[in-house]
Amino acid sequence: MNDLSGFRPFRLTAFREALMGGGIYQGAQLIIACQVKHLGYVDARPSSAGAVALADWLIAKAAFIERPKPGGHPLNCGTTIERILAGDILPEEEFALSLAEATEGAVLPEMFGLPMVSTSSASGDTPLTTGAEGKAPEPGLLTPAPASAPSILGDLPPLGVLGGQLPSGRLFHPIADARFPGGFVLTGCGIAINLDESTAAALRDAVTAGLDHLRSVRMNRRAAA
Repeated sequence: MNDLSGFRPFRLTAFREALMGGGIYQGAQLIIACQVKHLGYVDARPSSAGAVALADWLIAKAAFIERPKPGGHPLNCGTTIERILAGDILPEEEFALSLAEATEGAVLPEMFGLPMVSTSSASGDTPLTTGAEGKAPEPGLLTPAPASAPSILGDLPPLGVLGGQLPSGRLFHPIADARFPGGFVLTGCGIAINLDESTAAALRDAVTAGLDHLRSVRMNRRAAA
């Protein structure tokens, strides 16, 4: 399972180009980026507790993981780490044990057999989802995101609900997707949509019009007060 034929270390900085100059600041973002890269779509079935814990640890240790590691370190198997985060594979026992040692117990082998269930909806997170039965959508089709789907965020900071209490930092992130050379995937606040240049421009114009309306309403209220 270890990707010795394509040996390369895991690096967060490797996602910068795919994120169009943006960064990854939460474990949920890292999982989504790995899913888009290795699955070709956003799979919002509950990630394993191990994948969520690993993503959270990688974000917390962002500076550490960019440094060179000894040859036997699990982070030298970059493709394997990314596929584990994407939910494409489960780690073999030996590799899972090496992850447990490298993370000082933050990521344990048994965690990869447990789904990370969503927390109470009181936190206001809106989940992502895939098509029926979790299958990859046909190329060129947009992955639907009904509100009833399970969350992949678990105990990580929620992305937030549109119009609800939102976390700090960037809320939306464009991700390059090789399936759509003329477009990109926009993720954030529980949504994941594919946009080409014309639809992105239309979305921008609609948001601008909506903001203008809200500002007008606010000004009218102030004037009437």
